[in-house]
Amino acid sequence: MLKKAAFYNMKKSHLILLILVATCLMFLTASGDFLKHSSNQIEDPNTIIIDSIEREYFIHLPENLPTNAPLVLVFHGYSGNALSTMQTMSFNQIADRQGFAVCYPQGLVDNEGNGFWQVGYDFHKNFEIDDVKFTIKLVERLQKMYALSKTNIFITGFSNGGDFCNLLTCKTDGIFKATAPIISCFMKTFYDSCQVAKPIPTFMLNGTDDPITFWGGDLENKQGYGAYLPTQKMVDFRLKQIQYDAVIRDTVRSADPNEKTLVSIDKYSNAQSKNQIWMYSYENGGHGHPDYLDLEEEIWRFFDLYIN
Repeated sequence: MLKKAAFYNMKKSHLILLILVATCLMFLTASGDFLKHSSNQIEDPNTIIIDSIEREYFIHLPENLPTNAPLVLVFHGYSGNALSTMQTMSFNQIADRQGFAVCYPQGLVDNEGNGFWQVGYDFHKNFEIDDVKFTIKLVERLQKMYALSKTNIFITGFSNGGDFCNLLTCKTDGIFKATAPIISCFMKTFYDSCQVAKPIPTFMLNGTDDPITFWGGDLENKQGYGAYLPTQKMVDFRLKQIQYDAVIRDTVRSADPNEKTLVSIDKYSNAQSKNQIWMYSYENGGHGHPDYLDLEEEIWRFFDLYIN
């Protein structure tokens, strides 16, 4: 900002220019979106030390957040990062309306300079990183710092972040209320040790034509990630866990008649345990989700079923 004395000493032409600039800034401030986006871009992450390694995360806390509010953790994909995930997803806006905290943890960086979660990919096996421990300690810290719920903790993630959600449900017991792995897979290494894991309500979305996370899996490890299960076997595993006794089916389509994709929805439930599995099959879809599906709202609607 210019000091007041300097302001009045400016030439008339400079004063007019300043007024024009101020007018533009007032317009941008009125829109709100510009300044909000800019502040997100320069926001600094929070840090926590785990096993002598500084780990980073972003936290969004709505104004007037009540005590014992739910917490949602959102894990970025391989080569992604926490900040861009926070900026491009709408979980913060939903949190402001619904009254929950959102945390975006940051994975460490591999030899290629890509952020990742340690789920056992072949090219990450030499990295001795305990991301499960990081997540547990992070949850404990956030619960203590912000008086968040001890029970209403939810996880979601995309691609590698979704794979990590699957791993977390195998390696933890009772910490998370529900999970929403998106375009994810079950690595065979941790699937084989997951048979004794307790059932957990699960929301899933996978594309049938995904060129990265194959719908048919890759048990022969042709891609080099390591062997992982076909999508249907992943779904069958979850269904076996909850012992479902009912299913409701639906379809979501684009309003565009030229759109070649659609989303087939299967909602499985167990009347006694109240556990549910919601499977969203992105027919003819790739490594993502369609614009005509409000994915974040769908995920929160699922999580909201399990808040107590």
